[in-house]
Amino acid sequence: MVHPFLQVNKLHAQSQTNAARTGDLRGQITTETGQPLADITVRLHGTGHGTVTDTEGRFTFSNIPEGTYTLAASGVGYHTGKHPAVVTGGQTTSLSFQLNSHTGQLSEVTVSTAQVSSFAGINKIAVPVRDLPLTTSAVSARTLEQRGTDDLGEAIKNTTGVRANTTYGGFQHFTIRGFNNFVLLVDGVRDERHNISTSAPSTNLANIERIEVLKGPASVLFGHSALGGIINLVRKRPSKEQKAEFSASYGSFNTRRMRAGAGGAINNKLAYRVDVGLSETDGYRQSGVNTNNAYLALEYTPTSRDNFYLSVGANKDKYDTDAGIPVMEGGKIAPGMSVDTRYNDPADFLKNTRYDFQLRYTHQFNSKLVLSDQLSYSYDNIDYLSTEELTFNEGMDSLTRTSPLYFNHITKPLQNQLELTYTTQTGNIGHKLLFGYSLSILDRKTYNGNISGSGLYAQIAVQNPVLSQGNIDYYQTQYRATEEQVHGFYVQEWLKLSDKLKALAGLRYDLFRGTYYTNKIDRTHHVTDKGAKTDIPSSAFTYRAGLVYQPIEALSVYGSYSTYFKPSRRVAPNGETFDPEDGYQAEFGSRLDLSKAWSLTGSLYYMRKNNQVESLPGGLYKRVGAADSKGYEIELQGSPLAGLDVNAGYTFTEAKYRPFAGSEINAVAGKTVALAPEHMANIWVNYQLQQTALRGLSLGMGMNYMSDTYANSNNTYVLPAYTILDAAIGYQTGKIGLRLNVNNIANERYFANVIITNQFYPGATRNYLLTFKYSL
Repeated sequence: MVHPFLQVNKLHAQSQTNAARTGDLRGQITTETGQPLADITVRLHGTGHGTVTDTEGRFTFSNIPEGTYTLAASGVGYHTGKHPAVVTGGQTTSLSFQLNSHTGQLSEVTVSTAQVSSFAGINKIAVPVRDLPLTTSAVSARTLEQRGTDDLGEAIKNTTGVRANTTYGGFQHFTIRGFNNFVLLVDGVRDERHNISTSAPSTNLANIERIEVLKGPASVLFGHSALGGIINLVRKRPSKEQKAEFSASYGSFNTRRMRAGAGGAINNKLAYRVDVGLSETDGYRQSGVNTNNAYLALEYTPTSRDNFYLSVGANKDKYDTDAGIPVMEGGKIAPGMSVDTRYNDPADFLKNTRYDFQLRYTHQFNSKLVLSDQLSYSYDNIDYLSTEELTFNEGMDSLTRTSPLYFNHITKPLQNQLELTYTTQTGNIGHKLLFGYSLSILDRKTYNGNISGSGLYAQIAVQNPVLSQGNIDYYQTQYRATEEQVHGFYVQEWLKLSDKLKALAGLRYDLFRGTYYTNKIDRTHHVTDKGAKTDIPSSAFTYRAGLVYQPIEALSVYGSYSTYFKPSRRVAPNGETFDPEDGYQAEFGSRLDLSKAWSLTGSLYYMRKNNQVESLPGGLYKRVGAADSKGYEIELQGSPLAGLDVNAGYTFTEAKYRPFAGSEINAVAGKTVALAPEHMANIWVNYQLQQTALRGLSLGMGMNYMSDTYANSNNTYVLPAYTILDAAIGYQTGKIGLRLNVNNIANERYFANVIITNQFYPGATRNYLLTFKYSL
């Protein structure tokens, strides 16, 4: 008898030469009409294995002990389907499912915090997220496509509690729950540039499958500096099935994009994925961007117990730098100044060339014990020349380019993560244990130089400026070396105490040693004068612990506590160094499936950060002491009608600087933390027409709200609140798709970001993007 909610169409076993006692399980989930269902949660009951379907509705479980299991599939707007699945040792079982919507009609599924996969990339264990005392969010490939997103900052704007900041034309950084301490990962590997320089460029998203966000301290698994959270870029993976896609876009500000990707099996042991992305725009205010990247991934499975995964990425990008526009106190615009004008020299530049390599090996000793090792290396070159400060002259009718800056960061991190996972049972208690050792070796040189030429310190008119004021030249005169080694030892245990009670605990010890010095060089890069070396050693224990209680299947309630530390890398001009930052977060949250159509998640949190130091112009530093952040988040996802999907979120954050502990007075105590808005809200609604002659037509509408945001720790300048409305219309017929995105449809005039306290960045005016896509 066919299960009423989950129809099994095909079940067959493919013989393999290896007669192991484990097998593989793979399949595809579609609608009643045969359309693939992406982002459906699939779980094997009794194993702790969970995953999420890809854009083709496919899923895979590898190295499953042979036996009979119950396979469950669920998603917002669909009945949960269950069916037995038989896994035979040394064989691959293939399944094909049809999942029925609760309305009996086709309904798209929107990825949500409650229904995404186990987030194994950022949690390192294959446990459904509902069984973890953590707050996670995701931006799926389909959402990126619906919104026409090609930029990491734009992609993150629909993640509750995260504020994206793009400055100087191409540097990206993020504020999570009020703090700007985060760690960016690429396929689970740290991108150290963001921790050293606070921000870094990120190329286009052509090879990104989804973006995962883990909120709150995550130092236990990923080391120092992860207070606000983790942002993990998950790149597209090889697949056994042959697939390919191509898209081209054109839009406002002379925006042009092209993407192409393909993947599939080379033979029964080797699969590949390749992606290329080209993106170019003149940009709003003539702040142009040109990004070009290529990506190759190979997955080799010589036996049922061994897996090799190699990925290689490269990008060559260029940005026209942007210093924003200086505003007067209160955020007022100077008379006659146009916010649409960019006042940088046309010769200014930001260039980024990057190559990264990752090799991961996984060996399964048996059904309980798995060893993995991930080795990575990257070469990153950021070359930058730009005026960073614009100063009004006395008459307020002209500006002086007062602070030109040149630097060249060359960063070469070598990292390795060795991990052992063990699954066992003690009586009625289930355990998943993770033991790890990480090693990070960082070599970074930052070259600075002299700037000269007739265009240096040029004055430009506020109205109708002549931007090119003569030649600007530079040559390198010194470099600051950063040499670091970090050894991390960590252990984590997840316990299933009962069907209703789960626990998570982790502990980590880090040994950090940094050496910093500045050498002078001649024009041939030979060292002419060696500077004194400053060693900054530090070590720290960090930990996290939490409980999850599930009184009924639809409800999870959790509480957690986690800590963090960030080593100090700063050396003041007088040789002074600073204590490491440390901090913690306490959180209480819940996940509730309100019905078959709605899912609600919420969390309350308190976060504390100590020993903050603020950078000032001229290489100076100022202690701003401790800060705390408290607030709550709410996310709602649902499919109340066939074809209608809703994603919405709201965040309240109160982040304040605290008084110094001693008798010294902290001048900013009680002030709001810079770039930490009190209120953020977002919503994205997408509707696909059903059972009509226009089937295949979809409509989308989105809103983002940001409350007043202070630009500096003294709270003397503020970015005014704003609301942005976006819309999209698309049509899919067979393999061909066409989509029109219109952003800022109300043509809201607003400031998105800020540098140097009073130089504000105007947000883009109304703009559109038309995209054609062809899939094989």
